[in-house]
Amino acid sequence: MTLLERIDPTRTWLGFLGAAGMGLTALFVFLEPTPTQVLSLPGLIGFWTAHVFLFLALAQGCQVLISRHVSPKANPWAAITAAGIMASAMLAPMALGLDHLMVGPLDPAEAEGWTWVELIEEWASLGAPATLVWLGLNAVRFLRLPEPEPASTPQGTEARAEPGFMRRLPPGRRGQLIALTAELHYLRVYTTLGDSLILQGFGEALAQLGPQAGIRIHRSHWIDPAFVAEVTRDRGRTNVRLSNGLVLPVARNRRAEVAANLAAETGLAQT
Repeated sequence: MTLLERIDPTRTWLGFLGAAGMGLTALFVFLEPTPTQVLSLPGLIGFWTAHVFLFLALAQGCQVLISRHVSPKANPWAAITAAGIMASAMLAPMALGLDHLMVGPLDPAEAEGWTWVELIEEWASLGAPATLVWLGLNAVRFLRLPEPEPASTPQGTEARAEPGFMRRLPPGRRGQLIALTAELHYLRVYTTLGDSLILQGFGEALAQLGPQAGIRIHRSHWIDPAFVAEVTRDRGRTNVRLSNGLVLPVARNRRAEVAANLAAETGLAQT
């Protein structure tokens, strides 16, 4: 995936998150809430950029922590809600600090710093709207018009039971599974009919496929060896190129295993 594709908000979660962050920043600058009316336009932009992107970074970090380490099998929307609440709690002291640093206390009595009561009040005011924003961003990412069903079932898809996550793909993208790539708490699914981003944990997807299906070549990548066109080594890095043109890295600690599996299943050797 090229750099432009990685930052394309219609293709990747990070691209979408960046575009959403800029949109939210522009909205707050336009609304110009009362405490920030003392700031110049550059100050307003800096103030709200810091607030918005700090929250998005915290929420995404919490999301990854919950989805990969704390509760990998939790309902995705419950995990998103929990991540929003946790991120807003962590944002509260940072937001108070930014307020004091960039705007200054409105009440002279607050000039010596904030109290625990202020901190709790800040979280109380941030928690609900911040969590709703995080839920909304995740929901909006998947509001799509339905695609037409493929004219016929792709040849060979009956060979093994379809994993549950395949039913989350748009109907027009449900071809033969080529590869999976983890994108934070989302999953990029590559099939013979294109690729789609779905809300699904990488580990849970592999569990649905089963241990005998395909090869995990990296902590974030899985492939079906039947679609491997070439294995290359360049500057100490090993990559696989798939039949759809996708190039994925092979983790250093998985090279021997991947090479053996590919040699056994496809006869491909590393070049």
